[in-house]
Amino acid sequence: MTEAVNKWIPIFAGLLLILRGLLWIVDGKKGNKRSYLFGIAAIVVGSLMIIAVFLG
Repeated sequence: MTEAVNKWIPIFAGLLLILRGLLWIVDGKKGNKRSYLFGIAAIVVGSLMIIAVFLG
């Protein structure tokens, strides 16, 4: 049971980071370059979290 929870938490957090990153990118395209960079970073970190779960 705890192994399943330990896999779902990083997947869920990674998906939330990717979603937040997409929202930051949309804000960044309106002129806020800092939000654009945060969006790219959030998507990269979220993707790495999800990949780490499947490789680990």
